[in-house]
Amino acid sequence: MHTERMNEMDRVFSRDEINTGRQREYDYLKGIFMLFIYLIHAFQATMSPEDSLMQWIYMFATMSGAAIFIFVMGFGTVYSRNAAPAHFIRSGVRMIIYQYLNNLAYVAALLLPYPFVSGKLSESMLENFKFVVKMYIQYTNIFFITGIIYLVLALLKRLHLKALWYAVIGAALGIAAPFLFDRPVNVPVLGYILKLLIGDAEFVSFTPLYFLPYALLGVAFGQILRHVKDKVKFYKLLSILCIAVIFVWWALVFVNYGSDQAGMWSMMCEAYPKPNLWHMVASLAHILLFAAIIFFVERGGQAKNEPGEPKNPFARQLLYYSRHISKYYAMHILVYFIAYGFHGYEGFESYQCWLLALLSMIVTELLVRGYNYFYDGFVKKKRMAHGY
Repeated sequence: MHTERMNEMDRVFSRDEINTGRQREYDYLKGIFMLFIYLIHAFQATMSPEDSLMQWIYMFATMSGAAIFIFVMGFGTVYSRNAAPAHFIRSGVRMIIYQYLNNLAYVAALLLPYPFVSGKLSESMLENFKFVVKMYIQYTNIFFITGIIYLVLALLKRLHLKALWYAVIGAALGIAAPFLFDRPVNVPVLGYILKLLIGDAEFVSFTPLYFLPYALLGVAFGQILRHVKDKVKFYKLLSILCIAVIFVWWALVFVNYGSDQAGMWSMMCEAYPKPNLWHMVASLAHILLFAAIIFFVERGGQAKNEPGEPKNPFARQLLYYSRHISKYYAMHILVYFIAYGFHGYEGFESYQCWLLALLSMIVTELLVRGYNYFYDGFVKKKRMAHGY
């Protein structure tokens, strides 16, 4: 039995790194979740109440969500051509700067409608306006935590750790995070910085403390995947494990909450930004199962698994989302803030949020495509002028 198991592993894995090409299933995964982001943020950014359907969509989405991007980011550092610690540091600093530049754009979008609606605002509307402006000046979200994580990965990369150590440190942080979270430090400046890293505040959407383990486990997984020589068997074996974990997760959720959707909703909302180790394992199981499904769908739908851009326009759009995910993420919510302001800083009806999501998709697409078109044209002209 032991010999058979070893032979099976030898058929799946190689001692050499042979799976070094682009793992496109994770590009598709990011692109698909961008669609969920459009919809979820249409409600959240406009402080609109979610209906029952939206609550189920959100609860399902929380089992991957931001964890997808952080896990794939860690995974991507293993496959990146620019994997030196200095590059990670530059990327980290750039992402933190992006966060606060993004915040300025958020506040500008919220302020833009104010002169047109100020005379019509009730006291509650005015309070909403003050609250959101104050919050988004200091806001920390995916850009900030990505930047901090890049800086941590730069340090670990310098130490030349193997996959096992990334997994061990990631698991240890997953266990320790709930005990470290929001520890008060009554020291000016230092206390505020720690609040951003491990604390709890209205302007802190996600903390690096809770999401760093996803990145570390992503690095470990990426190092393992580079040794996979039979991805079909690998994903079949992995899917069995993931399905088992997912079944146990949802079984426990429904056993504990049954038909109490409000209680289930409250728990999922609380656990999403502050996952414990079990929640993290369940989230990773969802992410990897989705990746496996995408791998098999793409493999079955593409003749001989041809490289290059797919012929399907929907597939091409998903890959475009993935390649320019930071631009889409930064710009899409501006549409919601402007609409929210012109609506008197009050929430929308559910159907209006769905329409807003569609509007944001169209506007953001025009902005991103337009920016890329003019930027690429400028770069090409500059290169031609220099004889490149």
